[in-house]
Amino acid sequence: MPFRLRLVYAAVAAVIIVSALPAQESGLTLENAVETALARNPEVLLARAEVEAARGRRLQLEAVPNPELSFEAVGLPLWNSNRDQEFSLGVRQRIEFPGKRSLRREIGRSGEDQAALELDRIRNVVRGRAERAYFRAAYVQKRLADLESVLATLKDYSALAAERYKNGQVPYLDVIRGRLESLRVQNEIVETRRDLKEKTMVLGLLMGDEGYEPLEFSTGIGFSPLGKSWAELKAAALAGSTLRLMAARGKQAGLSLSLARKSGLPDLTVGLFTPSKRFGEWGFEVGMALPLFRKEFRGAAIEAEAASEQTAIEARGQTRRVLLVLERSYADAQALEEQIGLFRDSLIKDVEESLKAGLINYQYGKSDALGVLDIVRSLKETRAEFLRALLNHRLALIEIAAAGEDEDIDVAKVE
Repeated sequence: MPFRLRLVYAAVAAVIIVSALPAQESGLTLENAVETALARNPEVLLARAEVEAARGRRLQLEAVPNPELSFEAVGLPLWNSNRDQEFSLGVRQRIEFPGKRSLRREIGRSGEDQAALELDRIRNVVRGRAERAYFRAAYVQKRLADLESVLATLKDYSALAAERYKNGQVPYLDVIRGRLESLRVQNEIVETRRDLKEKTMVLGLLMGDEGYEPLEFSTGIGFSPLGKSWAELKAAALAGSTLRLMAARGKQAGLSLSLARKSGLPDLTVGLFTPSKRFGEWGFEVGMALPLFRKEFRGAAIEAEAASEQTAIEARGQTRRVLLVLERSYADAQALEEQIGLFRDSLIKDVEESLKAGLINYQYGKSDALGVLDIVRSLKETRAEFLRALLNHRLALIEIAAAGEDEDIDVAKVE
């Protein structure tokens, strides 16, 4: 067997073996990328700060009104009056109508719970975005490796065609065709490298990086079957942080409505005083607000009731959206699993075997250059379609895991 043909066989075998090997655990793993994004992403940091802000608002809402220290002077001379003067020192305390402070406390706690749920939601959103960005970049990296392997095969074919041309077995057009096909693949490699840089920059932005840095993605896309029924996925989605957040907002809206309805109930003011003329004795004062003008209280109740209704409408809309995203992603995952099965079971293996046979036939003059190059293109396209199916399946699993969490996801989006 000629030396050039042995090189071609070795290159094809190496490509097949490398494609079957698992990804090496070096470079940036998916776990490290997600962990870095959750620790440094600005949206997560803002949500954490909001948790502290909500705790501060809760402390303010449940606080008891501060007492007031007052000093009173009466009988001061007007013009030339010489009447007796009287001074008193006192303390006043406002006592809210029963139930108002407890409602405010519950509103503050509800706000604190919402901030914690929002942090969970943001973490889920950032995790999903980081995973999507990682696998998109890993897809381009693997695509680049496949193109480079195809280019190596084409170079070996071109060398074989040149050798056969020297021996007068094939026309020079076979050599030209190999070089043209190699040029096309080289152009694809240049474009793929540019795409890899762009996808890497997107992931770096999510991870809080300040500039571009080339990365090696060690976690392969791989294939993980869904493994759960529709009922299980639906129950998990309905218990997600987005809908729990909407439930917490609905609870707070109800508490705000109750507080607004109590706003017209009068508060009391109690005071104790010590007069200066009779030091050692004390005076007592009781005051009460008179809610004579009811427009303010009625307006607050109307506003709170409308806000409560808006929250309920938004919750129903979010529930429909979550189920829509989940149903779309679930259907995509099932269809892609069937597609991946076709690739894995026979298609890629058949094309690879056809390439081996085509090279042997070309060596012995039983096939022409067009047939061999057509098989090379078919192998390149088949691998690309298989890799794209793996990526879309992985993206569908990510959307299922965080169904409805990320509102930026377009339900009609297709990779």
